[in-house]
Amino acid sequence: MGRFRFRPVYEAVCEVTVGGRVLVAYAGHRKVIRLADPVAREDMAVLSGPRTWVRALCEVRADGRPLLASGGRDGVVRLLDLDGGGARVADLRGHRGWVNALCAVEVAGRELLASAGRDRVLRLWDPVDGRLVRAVDTGRGRGWIFALTSVRSGRRTLLAAGHGTGSVTVWDAESGEPEVELTGHRGFVWTLCEVPGDKVPDGDGSGGEVSGGEGTLLASAGREGLIRLWDLQGRREVRAFTSGTGPVFALCRADVGGRALLVAGGDGPGTAVWDPATGERAASLGLDLAGLISGHGWVRGACQVRPAEGPPLIVTAGYDDGPRVWDVTKEIT
Repeated sequence: MGRFRFRPVYEAVCEVTVGGRVLVAYAGHRKVIRLADPVAREDMAVLSGPRTWVRALCEVRADGRPLLASGGRDGVVRLLDLDGGGARVADLRGHRGWVNALCAVEVAGRELLASAGRDRVLRLWDPVDGRLVRAVDTGRGRGWIFALTSVRSGRRTLLAAGHGTGSVTVWDAESGEPEVELTGHRGFVWTLCEVPGDKVPDGDGSGGEVSGGEGTLLASAGREGLIRLWDLQGRREVRAFTSGTGPVFALCRADVGGRALLVAGGDGPGTAVWDPATGERAASLGLDLAGLISGHGWVRGACQVRPAEGPPLIVTAGYDDGPRVWDVTKEIT
C-alpha cells in the first residue's frame, strides 16, 4: 500500500510499445521513468535517462521506430529509444523553464512531436533528426502552457494548448497559424483530451447533435473543476459539467462497450468516469479504502492502454507510490 505524499510522486503517464509489447511509462519527481506491464501489474524496467523532475511523457514514432519523449524541470525534451533499452537518442533544447506538456501530432503525413511549457512557446520537432520544425509564441498574456493535445477538425489536424490564465488556444498544426481562442475557464487549464462528439446533444436546447468534425470534440479542465466540451468547427462550448473531483489535473478517453467515456482525475476523492454525451457520472475509481489511505484520490496523470488481449485499461498515477490499473468495464457493471 502506498504512503500519502504532499506532492505528486508521479504526474506523467502514457502508453508505449516496447518490442511489440504494449506497456505503460510513468514518471515524476524521482527523476527516472518506469516501464510497467499493466496486465501483469508489475514493473519491467527503469530508465535513468531524464535525471530531472519529469512532468510530461509521450510516445512518438520516428520512421516507424517507437521513441519515448520526456520533458520536465530543466527545459530539455529527451528522446529515448524504447527498443534499445531506453538509450538516449537526442536532447531537444530551446525551451526556457519547465516543459509541462508533450504530444504527437501528424503534419503533412509525418508524425512530429509538440512541446510547450513555462516559456509559452509551442515547438514542433522532427523526431527522426531532432530538428526544430516550427516555434510559435502563444503570447505573454495567456500564461504558462500546462496541456497539449492534437485534435481532428474536418480533414485538418489542430493543436490545442491549455494556459495558466484559463484560455485554450487552438492552432493549425501545419501552418502554425491561430485558429481560435476558447475562453470560459477560471484559473489554469491543466488537461485536454479529444473525445467523440457525434452523439453529444447540442447545449442550446434545440435537441440536435453536434460534431467537432468527423465526430470529434475537445474536452478541457483545470482548477475550477469544470469539464468543458468544445465544438472547434462551430467555435463554441457545447457542454460544461462539474467533475465532482475538485480541480481536475488529468483527462483521458475510456472505450467501454462501444461507448467513448471520459476519465477525470484530480483532487479526490476518487477518479470519475463521465459520459460526455449526457454529462452523467458512469463510475467512480479509487473510492476504496486502499485508494483513500494511499492518497490515490489525488491523481495527476491518466491514460488509456490497449493490451494485445483483453479490454482497454485505464492507468492513473498521482500522490502515492505507484500507478493503479482499472478495467472500467467492470467498474461500470
